Amino acid sequence: MTIAEDDPRQPYEQAAETLRREIRDGVIKPGRNVGSVRDLASRFKISPTTVQKALGVLRDEGLLTTTARGSYARDPKQVADAGKSGSSPELSEVLLKLEHVTSQLSELRDRVERLEASHSGRVDKNK
Repeated sequence: MTIAEDDPRQPYEQAAETLRREIRDGVIKPGRNVGSVRDLASRFKISPTTVQKALGVLRDEGLLTTTARGSYARDPKQVADAGKSGSSPELSEVLLKLEHVTSQLSELRDRVERLEASHSGRVDKNK
């Protein structure tokens, strides 16, 4: 997808809107990485700085959490619920981190299950 030159919105706003829609529509599942800055820059044909600005918008809206390993989608329903409850910024940050850790744990569990399944037919020579 490229940014429309005839769109009156800034390129970062267009990119943010596309990612926002993908998160809300479930194309990008909660806890999943939205893509690297480099990949998104290539996808949208915009600069990495512009991508970072778009990600910042989504982070400010609560739709993304960012760690040293990348930006991850949050569940839009939880974001809406948190906004209604008026939770504190500290609690929101803890919830964001918990959601990310839970996502990583789920991903690791899936990987272990696949590894176990692939090795289940092998005989353990250490027994």
